Amino acid sequence: MKLVPMRFKGFEWHHNPAEISFECGKQVNELKSPNGGAYIQNMERRNMVIKGKGQLFGENCLEQFDRLFRLFRQGGAGVLAIDKIEPVFAVFENLKILGKPKPDMLEYEFVFREVMEKKQKSKPKVYVIGENESLWDAAYKTGVKIDTLVMLNPEIKRPDEVTAGFEVRLC
Repeated sequence: MKLVPMRFKGFEWHHNPAEISFECGKQVNELKSPNGGAYIQNMERRNMVIKGKGQLFGENCLEQFDRLFRLFRQGGAGVLAIDKIEPVFAVFENLKILGKPKPDMLEYEFVFREVMEKKQKSKPKVYVIGENESLWDAAYKTGVKIDTLVMLNPEIKRPDEVTAGFEVRLC
């Protein structure tokens, strides 16, 4: 089974990270009562943090890292698409080289932080794929699950290989 490459703002990983973790949490307050009891106040969930480690391989591994570093420096939020995981609107928070780069391999780690924004309320019938976007971008921006988009658009063979200008049916 071939995994779909991880993507962020048009950058596609040649090799998915070897390790990835998702840190989720909620803001919970304990309020003490004058009569000795306590009340738990469940505020809201915190922004998810996505961390990972991986390797860039090949003669051009330093070029791959340079492209990733330029994306990091560019800043701004975008859709982070990871195979088998619901897309997340996130910012690229941290990028680090681990150890000394070798001629054909470079180890790195990264951190993305979710940006919780309200999704659009009106539901159009189609979404036009933009430059450097995938079906995961369409799923995130429209609020339609990726499985539904795949079912409604059987001509799409791979969610990560949709060309700009393609009209995706949403319902």
